[in-house]
Amino acid sequence: MANPIRRGESGSQVSSWHVSSNTVTPNQQTSFILPHGLTLRHTVNAGTTSVTIPAGITWVYAICVGSGGGGAYAGGGGGGVAWGWTLANSTCVVASTTSNNQSGSYTRYGHIIAGGGSGSAGNAGGFLGGGGSAAQSNGATNYWGMPGGANGTNGASPTIGRIGSGAGGGGISSANGIAGSNGADGISAGGGGYCQTGAGALANVSGNGGNGLTGGGGGGNTTGSTTSNLGGNGGNGLNILTGAITTGASYSGIFGGGGGGIAGNASGQNGGLGGGGGGSNAGTGGAGILYIFY
Repeated sequence: MANPIRRGESGSQVSSWHVSSNTVTPNQQTSFILPHGLTLRHTVNAGTTSVTIPAGITWVYAICVGSGGGGAYAGGGGGGVAWGWTLANSTCVVASTTSNNQSGSYTRYGHIIAGGGSGSAGNAGGFLGGGGSAAQSNGATNYWGMPGGANGTNGASPTIGRIGSGAGGGGISSANGIAGSNGADGISAGGGGYCQTGAGALANVSGNGGNGLTGGGGGGNTTGSTTSNLGGNGGNGLNILTGAITTGASYSGIFGGGGGGIAGNASGQNGGLGGGGGGSNAGTGGAGILYIFY
């Protein structure tokens, strides 16, 4: 039978759509790593090593966050962040709080793994996405191969760290009156560099921590006798579930503040929950966290 609809004509089954009278409202996403259409089923804090996945669920989406680096003179780097699909598993490793000066540890679920931020003042650097600290600590390449950033240069003219998945730490000042530089911004931010520790007539100011999903800790000065020495502020983090900023802590005298984590604000020299970097003066890096969606 011949087609009864000729070119230029329309059948009753065809409806018209007018762009001017129709609108599209996009879904609101608070983070580029959140999965679309899935529900958060588990939030695992540090120290928990098991998780129950219902029968029949074979694949889940995980977001892992390592712990932040601890601070001493410089601020610690923010914890690494990794995300993706993995086979359902009944066990997990979630990083605990990091002590003074030490690099953070990893969080792992299935084959998704995020490393810790760098500890202060040139100790072992961050790994698997962790942010760098001052001195010799570069930011680290993350799970997805996104490169890290180099630390800032030290000396009489210190430079800011370089941006990266794990951002570089700030440079250390070697001259009275010259500020330590800031840690760089990144997925996992770098810690602030510390200022000249010797006494002098001019003020010595430390660098601030960088901002990211996990913030870096602010640098400090613990030995100088100049009364005008000042620490650096901790960088901000981001709550990936709500889109709210998690705040880094302000400096306290010569001591730098901790960085905000993915799941909590910094408190004093201590980084926030979910990978915030520790501020100077024995600041602790924030514990890691694990989110599981299905």
